[in-house]
Amino acid sequence: MRNEPLVLSIGTDSYLVVRPNALETIEANVGGRSDFTEAGGILIGSYRGNHIEIVDCTFPKPQDVRRRTLFDRKDKGHHLAAMAAWRRSGKTETFVGEWHTHPEDHPHYSALDRRTWDNLMRRIPEPLVFCIAGWRSTWWGIGYGRLLVPLRQ
Repeated sequence: MRNEPLVLSIGTDSYLVVRPNALETIEANVGGRSDFTEAGGILIGSYRGNHIEIVDCTFPKPQDVRRRTLFDRKDKGHHLAAMAAWRRSGKTETFVGEWHTHPEDHPHYSALDRRTWDNLMRRIPEPLVFCIAGWRSTWWGIGYGRLLVPLRQ
């Protein structure tokens, strides 16, 4: 069980903070190599000045599409979880991005990932967090406008 959050620098005076429970959910869905199907969900968190804090995330739901090299978030449960967090938190917690897995040791985004993220970034003016978990490492990035910036661990 993780005790410490993951803290990544976004810039000179801003950080991404990911709480341990969200990290555990993502890591638990990476799966084994032989029976691997991609998993994913949304990241729920808050914008705190220059910082972004991820407090929770959803996990694959029954209506989501899962293949060896594809995760398509189709289930309405992800949206319902974001709305519940919004109401429960007094409108401070919201959708701040999405995560999914890749069947590789050290993941990098695909052309499909980038197109999907570009569509999100066009619709949502706030910076968004993107995460891809692989078998040995996890890729994190921040997107806003059409800019995608990888974050270093």
